[in-house]
Amino acid sequence: MSIDKSHYVLCPQCDLVVELTNIDLGHKAVCPRCNTTLAKNNINMKPKAVIYAICSLIMIIVACKFIFIDIRLVGNFNGVSILDIPEILFYDKYSYISALFILFVLLFPIFNLSIIVILCSKLSLSKYRKRDLLIVYERFQHWCMPEIFLTGILVSFVKLMSYGNIGITSTFWAFCLFVFFYIKAIIVFSPEAIWNEIHRNNFSENSLLAGRTGIYQNLKLCECCHAILPVDYVKCPRCKQKSEIRRRSKIQWTIALLVTSLIIYIPANVFGIMITVVFGSPSTSTIMDGVIYMWQSGDIPVALVIFSASVVIPILKIISLSWLCYFALAVKRKNIHNCLKMKKLYIIVEFIGKWSMIDIFVVSVVCSLVRNQQMMGVYPDIGVGFFATVVIVTMIASQKFDPRLIWDRPRIRK
Repeated sequence: MSIDKSHYVLCPQCDLVVELTNIDLGHKAVCPRCNTTLAKNNINMKPKAVIYAICSLIMIIVACKFIFIDIRLVGNFNGVSILDIPEILFYDKYSYISALFILFVLLFPIFNLSIIVILCSKLSLSKYRKRDLLIVYERFQHWCMPEIFLTGILVSFVKLMSYGNIGITSTFWAFCLFVFFYIKAIIVFSPEAIWNEIHRNNFSENSLLAGRTGIYQNLKLCECCHAILPVDYVKCPRCKQKSEIRRRSKIQWTIALLVTSLIIYIPANVFGIMITVVFGSPSTSTIMDGVIYMWQSGDIPVALVIFSASVVIPILKIISLSWLCYFALAVKRKNIHNCLKMKKLYIIVEFIGKWSMIDIFVVSVVCSLVRNQQMMGVYPDIGVGFFATVVIVTMIASQKFDPRLIWDRPRIRK
C-alpha cells in the first residue's frame, strides 16, 4: 500500500529540490544527494503516536510517585524517587543542576508527549493552536534527555556498588517503560504531517525544478516548518516565523560559543564534580579521578563510557564544529564526496552532543542516594555546574550552524 505525496520538498541538509510521488507503506523518501530522510508513509501515524504517548505519560506518573532506587549504606536504608533527586540537589544549593534535571528529564518530555496526544487526537483545534503547539514541540525536542538519564542510572549502579547494596523496585521498570514508549512516540510522530494539515508546504509562484538547489531557484527553506518560500518572504505564511536564505552570519555565533565552551571546559576538568565525606573527612574527585577509579576497580567498560562521554565527546564536538565552520566558510573547491563527509560529521555531532550529560546524571543519582550524615555522604561540587554549561553551550553552537552552508558552491557536474 502507498500514499500519494505528489509535491516538492526542499532538503534541509543540502538545499536540493526533490519531487515526491508515492511512498510505500513502511518506506521513506530520501534525498538523492545527501541521503537525508525527507518523508515517511504516515498512514496510522496518529493512533499509534497517541497510544505510545499516553502509555509513556502513565508510566512517568507511576515512576514519580514511588521510590525507584534504594541503597543499604552502613546498616541504614536510603531510597529516592525521581522527584527526590532535584529536591536534594536544590537543598545542596545546586539549584542550577536541579533545574536542568527537571527540564531535560521531566518537563520537556512530558510537554512534548502531551502535545503529541493533543495534536493526534480528535480534539477540535484551530490551525493557529496547532501551529503554536508544533513550534513548542520542535524547540523542546532537542533538549529532551530521559534516555540519557536512564543510561546514567545504569552507569551509576557501578559506582554505587562500592558504597553499599543497591535495590531497584517495580517503579524503576516503570521508568524504563516510560523511556521506551517515549522513544516510540517520538519516532512514530510526524510533525510534517500536521504542518501539511495546517497549510501547503510550497509557497513558490513559479514551477520548481527537481534536482536543482533552492538557492539556484531563488527559494529558501523555513527552518521551523520546512515550507518552501521565495527568497523575498520575510516570514513564513505557515508558521509565521522569520526565515533566512542562509544563516551565514550565525557562524560567528557558533565560533563564539565554541570559544566560550573551550574556556569553560578548563575549570570543568580542574575543579571537582563530587565531594565524598567519610567520618567528617572530605575528599574531592574530578572527572578524570572517576575514570581512573572505575578503571582500577576493573569496571573498564564503564570507565570507557564516562571517559568518552565526559572527556572525548566535548573535545571532539568542539573540534568537529570548528572544522565544519572552516569548511563552510573557507573551502572554495568542494565536491560531493567531501560534502557528504562533512554532512555525516554534522549529524554525528548533533546526535552525540547531549550524551555528555551522562556524567551530570550519574553525579545526581549518586549524590541523592549516598546520604548517611554520621558515616558517609556524597555531594556535588562546583565542577558539575561548569561541565553542564559546557554541554549546553556546545549544543547551542551546533544548533546555530547551518548545514546547508556545507553544500554551497560545490563543484558538481550536472
